[in-house]
Amino acid sequence: MHEEQAAGGGESEATGIPPEPSPDVPVDDRFLLQALMDHIPDSIYFKDAKGRFIRINQAKAERSGLSTTDDAVGKSDFDFFDHDHARKALADEMDIMRTRQPLIETEEHLIWSSGLERWVSTTKLPLQRQDGEVVGTFGISRDITKLKQTERALGAAKEAAETANRAKSEFVANMSHEIRTPMNGVIGMAELLLDTHLNPVQREYAQAVLESGEALLGLLNDVLDFSKIEAGKIELDPTPFEIRDSIGSMMKSLAARAHHKGLELAYHFDSNIPEMVVGDVGRLRQILINLVGNAIKFTDAGEVVVDVQVAHHGVRTPNDQTISLKFAVSDTGIGVPQDKLASIFTEFEQADKSTTRKYGGTGLGLAIASRFVELMGGRLSVQSELGRGTTFSFVIDLPIGAPRIANKTELDLESIRGLRVLVVDDNATNRRILLETLLNWGLQPMAVSNAKDALQRVRSEVENGTPFHLVISDVNMPETDGFDFVESLRHDRELAGTTVMLLTSAIRSGDAIRCDQLNVATHLMKPVKQSELLRAISHVVGRQSIESSSPESDTVGSATAADSSSLDSMRVLLAEDSLVNQKVALGLMRKWGHCVTIAQNGIEAVQMSGSQEFDLILMDVEMPEMDGLDATRAIRKREQKQASHIPIIAMTAHAMIGDEQRCREAGMDAYVAKPIRQELLLQAMTTLLTNNAR
Repeated sequence: MHEEQAAGGGESEATGIPPEPSPDVPVDDRFLLQALMDHIPDSIYFKDAKGRFIRINQAKAERSGLSTTDDAVGKSDFDFFDHDHARKALADEMDIMRTRQPLIETEEHLIWSSGLERWVSTTKLPLQRQDGEVVGTFGISRDITKLKQTERALGAAKEAAETANRAKSEFVANMSHEIRTPMNGVIGMAELLLDTHLNPVQREYAQAVLESGEALLGLLNDVLDFSKIEAGKIELDPTPFEIRDSIGSMMKSLAARAHHKGLELAYHFDSNIPEMVVGDVGRLRQILINLVGNAIKFTDAGEVVVDVQVAHHGVRTPNDQTISLKFAVSDTGIGVPQDKLASIFTEFEQADKSTTRKYGGTGLGLAIASRFVELMGGRLSVQSELGRGTTFSFVIDLPIGAPRIANKTELDLESIRGLRVLVVDDNATNRRILLETLLNWGLQPMAVSNAKDALQRVRSEVENGTPFHLVISDVNMPETDGFDFVESLRHDRELAGTTVMLLTSAIRSGDAIRCDQLNVATHLMKPVKQSELLRAISHVVGRQSIESSSPESDTVGSATAADSSSLDSMRVLLAEDSLVNQKVALGLMRKWGHCVTIAQNGIEAVQMSGSQEFDLILMDVEMPEMDGLDATRAIRKREQKQASHIPIIAMTAHAMIGDEQRCREAGMDAYVAKPIRQELLLQAMTTLLTNNAR
């Protein structure tokens, strides 16, 4: 006998045939069925055609309060459950017998006459004789009470979490309103104060107030953005935009912070990147602002560089509709320890947790940037070496947009093609970027790293009869700066006529006067946008002048976004209940030459706008008695009868998702969040009133 057979189990290795059952185990069907009926914890029952029990198992008897299973014979559900449940059960069984279709895993809430309460999952089937005649039903009910209790607990926890989340969102929205209202006074008054005549000490103090207010606004925006992300209320808004100028404008907005620390701030674009792409330019700029701002904060010397490359090089076809772009932000800062790399994208985490908290911040910037990158279909990654710098990078796919102005670039480039240019800059990254840009435009550039070599190169080219058409020099260089270099050129009779363009990292008082004295063709603030550099070169040495490009949507936040002189004097109705906010708005409107009438609440705004003529209404949203939304609705309703329309700009301290939409649905034409920034309000007014005038 084989060992398996001796042990009473296993198949024969030779034949694969299962061994005979042990003689100690009965194989009678009745025995096996009884074992199942006596020990399975589920309720099993058989019923006749009238719904009366023929047989039940032990578990069913115990739940029904019966001494034996035989006590159920001849009884029905009406003997154990309430009338409604028993009637439904009988109806189900009649339907099963009629259709011969089973009822599978139906959840039932059962309450026995004994008081026992259970949730069960029931399966019922037709009971058929050998000849196929249906003579009743049989079923099995599995106790799922614990599962239902768990579901209820999870449902209660989910409801509690949703309630807490709603409370958090309401709290954040209310706190945003409460904080932004006084911040509007702080930032607005500081900007107005800086426009007045101040002595150096007073200007320094006012500037400190403004910078502190802006820093607080940045922290508040981080918290709001993170709250929106957590609530799943962030959506992308893709639009066509010029990627080079958009990123260039963003970099210029950060230039002062970098130059204040003596850092070089530069950006570079792959020449294969198209002029126009389609994406959420606001969120993309926000990602890069967080990354570049973070790099500036943790870098004390050296440079911060943004590099944009085509991620997947290869042969492109005319049918290609998207492009993969890799964005990398590199710095020469303190670096991140290897054991901290995995956690820096976690909210409220910072690599520096020293007592002094030298670098400050909320710990949300990188977390927000990471979430926005994920929304765009990418992943933010980091490489760092302690003491040598850090690089953050991500890859996203963007649809390619149609060029804004056909052949504009070719026209500009034709005016400067073939010009010989000398680049003078001590920073290798800046030299590389300028050389590549000029080569791509068809110029003939050379580069040197200091003023001494530049002077020698200019002299040698003049002696060879191939003088440079233009010298582009950095101002801030060691040993001999850009101004001293130009002065050396002007003092040399053979070199005095050299055309020079200066690039500076800081605008200092007296720079413009010195440029005029040295006959500098033009000077530009670093980092220089490609379009800005192209226009400057074409204007200075091009064979034809070119027109300035039209204002673009990405100039929000720039002082050049709108010009107050483009607006005629207007009659403005200001609906605002806060005295401080009234003073801020009054100061701005009067500075721009407008006449202002004040309404303390929505009711006054409706009345005044109906009895007097106004060119524009600035409407606060949160006001007593009648808020700005209801006031706007009332004004629009009245205008429907008069066939008129007064432009209304919403001014609100609410900045949560959906606030702008609610304002527009109420009938407002534009939306500006508090604290009110001069350039944003001016741009909204200019855009709105220009469009209305057409």
